[in-house]
Amino acid sequence: MNLAEKIELVDSFKMFEHLKAFPNQILKSLEISEKAPIFRNNNKKFCILGIGGSAIAGDLLQSYFRNSNYDNVEIFVNRNYILTKNIDNQTNVIVSSYSGDTEETIEAYNIAKRYTKNIIGITSGGKLAEILPNEGYEIILIPGGLQPREALGYSFFTLMLVLTKSFENDFEKKQLKTKLINLFHFLKKKAEEYSNLEANQALELANDIQNKLVLIYSCEETLSSVATRFKAQLQENAKQLAFASVLPEMNHNEINSFINPKDLIPRIVAIFLKDVNDYPKNQKRIEATFSILSENVFTKILKSEEKDFLFRMFDLLYLLDWVSFYSAILNGIDPTPIPIIKKLKTFIQS
Repeated sequence: MNLAEKIELVDSFKMFEHLKAFPNQILKSLEISEKAPIFRNNNKKFCILGIGGSAIAGDLLQSYFRNSNYDNVEIFVNRNYILTKNIDNQTNVIVSSYSGDTEETIEAYNIAKRYTKNIIGITSGGKLAEILPNEGYEIILIPGGLQPREALGYSFFTLMLVLTKSFENDFEKKQLKTKLINLFHFLKKKAEEYSNLEANQALELANDIQNKLVLIYSCEETLSSVATRFKAQLQENAKQLAFASVLPEMNHNEINSFINPKDLIPRIVAIFLKDVNDYPKNQKRIEATFSILSENVFTKILKSEEKDFLFRMFDLLYLLDWVSFYSAILNGIDPTPIPIIKKLKTFIQS
């Protein structure tokens, strides 16, 4: 059975097509943001309530802001029923739930509204689309019909545009719009490359990690959010164990553990995500760690050569999304259903 036949057999919910169409979410987000509500104050302190595929957009935006002209913007992502960081009446809160029914996010919203009235929701529908307008808060509706992890473009770019609109001038807004249109064209080319079933980088890496435990390493200041995304994509799409750690912290503990269990070590793949913005001392740490681990496990470094950090971030992210898809196909697993998570919910709700 060739790869096309395997995809036809296994990919019953057409994730292949959704992945290929991912760049279109950038253009739709630009369209949505034109009429979207914005925060009316000039405060650059934001708390994003979300979990899973909706929360990672906040992590990625935090990474982007940290490596751009927006480095004075403070973003905190809250993944819990409760608020794990203090907010006040100056905090801008984004309630992000793609389905609109995420119980942790809705419960955190009920706490957040006690402290601030600066609240906007981003959702495709569900309870959130009813609750927020009924309580006097505006929402931004994004297209539904996807898994939250497939809708990252809507979650991320809509969030980015709404936040930046609240403090950018017209020239900066125009610059960002041009950048996003260029990013769309860039990723469209990548979509054609990665959907080529004869040979492509994503498929090659998926073959490298098949039947392996995947460890993903990055620097906290740059690509840690991309590493987190890749870990989650392997876990949800390929149903494959994967873990992510950051440098320099990993050098103070985890690096010492590649000895036991002895039968597991040969089945480990260590993937390093590098970026030109990595702190110089952390760049040395990546090189040293790569050298040390390569003595015992299969290691690989991934790095984007694009000039702009947003392009570099999505260059790697989009590649790794495709890797997770092909990993699912090679594992003989439909990438879309998540039966264990559904089973967990039945326990919680009973």
